[in-house]
Amino acid sequence: MVRIDDNIHMKTLAILLTILFVSATTSPAQSTLRQKQEQLLNALILVESGGNDKAIGDNGKAIGCLQIHKVYWTDAVERSGLGGSYVDCMRRDYAKCVVRAYMNRYAKAAWTDLNLFNAETVARIHNGGPKGYRKKATKKYWKKIKKVLPLL
Repeated sequence: MVRIDDNIHMKTLAILLTILFVSATTSPAQSTLRQKQEQLLNALILVESGGNDKAIGDNGKAIGCLQIHKVYWTDAVERSGLGGSYVDCMRRDYAKCVVRAYMNRYAKAAWTDLNLFNAETVARIHNGGPKGYRKKATKKYWKKIKKVLPLL
């Protein structure tokens, strides 16, 4: 019998149980999809801002590590229930949530289905808007993303 006498052991046990529960309830496919999404988000961050969470670009029109424009942010939050304010895009965790919401809307299959996941489509939509995957101008952006993806 294991005896737990102090809060540290209780907290450790609680953390271990949480990890076990999450591991047991997360399928390998979900885990792989999340890894792919996270890897792509990290590539976008490297290309967009070099990892600078406080970056301001495009003549002051884009902010944060993912260089989110206000119209992109508005579009992402209007149906997602994300909330927050545009300035929150200067926080990496929030900026990633904005991109996830945007992709859930405009790149649903390419973003949320492991079998249909398409980093190029997602990256080009991030760069060129809802139909960015069709725009010739976003091909150059995709080449930049493709270069850094293997490094992550």
